[in-house]
Amino acid sequence: MSEQNRRLRAAGIAALAWAGLAAVWCVLVPGGAAELPQGVPGTLRSLLVLPLAEELVFRGALLRLLRPLGEHPANLCQAVLFAALHGTLTEKCYALGMGLIFGWAAEQTESPAPGVVLHILNNGLVLARALAERGMG
Repeated sequence: MSEQNRRLRAAGIAALAWAGLAAVWCVLVPGGAAELPQGVPGTLRSLLVLPLAEELVFRGALLRLLRPLGEHPANLCQAVLFAALHGTLTEKCYALGMGLIFGWAAEQTESPAPGVVLHILNNGLVLARALAERGMG
């Protein structure tokens, strides 16, 4: 298998794992009224700026800095730190799962790009769910 195909396969597996986690989470943790961003700047922040920044920090720089610990310990550490930045215990648990999946994808593809794309999709779905729960979507 070529290097490009291996990376695409890893990104696809990460996308399926994230979609599965998101679907199961929606069933197990219904509702959850996420806070809506304020206006266009808040929406851009939620949908683009934060996902890009978090992925570059956690799955880019931090994961590389932690590599001397080994691949799995480094991934676990960055995911735990990522989860710690999120709100409630429920949000932290979901963020931990996302962090592990996105970290694995970053290691397999040698790039935070799969995490960036999936993180943007995730935040978009969270926003859509919040709008739908409020009858705005």
